[in-house]
Amino acid sequence: MKTFFVTLLKIALVAFVLWWLLHNAPFVAAPLVGALGIMMIFSVMVLAALLTGLSLGLVVVLVVAAVMLSLAAALSPIWLPLLAIVGLVALCRSPSSKSRSRSTS
Repeated sequence: MKTFFVTLLKIALVAFVLWWLLHNAPFVAAPLVGALGIMMIFSVMVLAALLTGLSLGLVVVLVVAAVMLSLAAALSPIWLPLLAIVGLVALCRSPSSKSRSRSTS
């Protein structure tokens, strides 16, 4: 008999909670919908900030690459002949004793 009353009490409690939710749904749902809207606005703002940072980083990388390319083009009369001389010397020089001993073993 005790379990019957406990079960009846649980059913009555669930029925009361459902009745209360149906009658007070606007008061319960409004803060939830407002919080969801605020979270959506915040996530859009974070996404915009990330995209702005990404585009700014991309611009910085492109500017650095352009500066490096222009510097390489400006200094090419110096480093191209120097590179050719270093390559020619490396080609004509006899191998050292260390590299000769490594290649035979």
